[in-house]
Amino acid sequence: MLEARISGRPVDLLFDARHVHQSGIGTYIRTHLPHLEDSAARQGLCLAVLAGRDSLPELRPSTDVVVASDPAAPMYSAAEQRVWRDAFDQIRPRAVWLPHYPYPAARLKPRHRRMLTYVTVHDTIHVLPQSISGQSFAYRMYAQLMLRADARSCRRIFTPSEATAAAVRSIASSARVQVAPIPVDEAWLEPADPSRSPVDGRYLLYVGNTKRYKNLPLLLEAFSDVADTVAHKLVIAGGGATVRTMDERVRQLAEDHGDRVVLIGQVEFAVLRALVAAAELLVMPSLHEGAGLPPLEAMASGTAVLSSDIPVLRETCGDGADYFDPHDREGLARLMRRYCEDDVARAELALRGLSHVTTRQQRIDPALAADSICRELASSTR
Repeated sequence: MLEARISGRPVDLLFDARHVHQSGIGTYIRTHLPHLEDSAARQGLCLAVLAGRDSLPELRPSTDVVVASDPAAPMYSAAEQRVWRDAFDQIRPRAVWLPHYPYPAARLKPRHRRMLTYVTVHDTIHVLPQSISGQSFAYRMYAQLMLRADARSCRRIFTPSEATAAAVRSIASSARVQVAPIPVDEAWLEPADPSRSPVDGRYLLYVGNTKRYKNLPLLLEAFSDVADTVAHKLVIAGGGATVRTMDERVRQLAEDHGDRVVLIGQVEFAVLRALVAAAELLVMPSLHEGAGLPPLEAMASGTAVLSSDIPVLRETCGDGADYFDPHDREGLARLMRRYCEDDVARAELALRGLSHVTTRQQRIDPALAADSICRELASSTR
């Protein structure tokens, strides 16, 4: 059971790491924590991490630990706001960095008004129409309210892509946005153990949750158009969608294909790497994304990628993928058939992907956000 570790020094920055073991936001937290600890140490800052009782990430002894008052508090909830309030009251940090967009209401209290606030907005899916986001009118209004509060009061908003930055500015033009793309974990560039893959034979792969904006019905319908002419299975891996946000069409369409469609839940990292590396194609059919790491992870694994032709995935995948209109079932089916049947074309696409992700890794500064915050905090004390 996690216990608090408070040094007694004034805390310069509190970072919320409660969701470190989740898939999407957890990857973001795990990627940034080492850089944040490095940056804080270089600038002589006291860093504290807010963690759940059973979800402490690996930290240096010099990093303070604040235990969340409610370990079960979900993201985007009133309970989460109370967790932040309790943490602020306990340690009175000079600044806080929250790795998702809700604005901390406790900052409105007089004793916390001088606290600098930084947030990360991964995407703006929650404000999109219900047909895409799966969210109610009330939830979409809450997201709008939070994003506008961020724009008014946050010192800076970080986004993983230019496309998401533009979407944030379209909601709140005054937002102070900084784009800080995240790299692929270097482990994806290492050889995977093929024996860890839970699926035998030839298959196409989708990795992610089953929320409506992921557009999985298009992929399943396109697969039905090619299933009689290719030997491949379609594997859908991942999870995390709740009943409220899950696309109810997916399971029925999958069941219509019998054992040709394989549904796999969340798996441990080594199994996922093997699953991605052994796939012949990874297909990303999304209608909306914040950045889109699964295509990059597939490219790093030497797997060819077919991607939805939306701005953020064009930005992320560059010339390392082949693209299709996310509303064009026949167009996706043509690409799937071509790359299933043409081994040379598929190998060439995989090489393009590996070249793209390698170049992107060299171009991205993974410490950009952490360094930006810590330099700013250090300069404000001098």
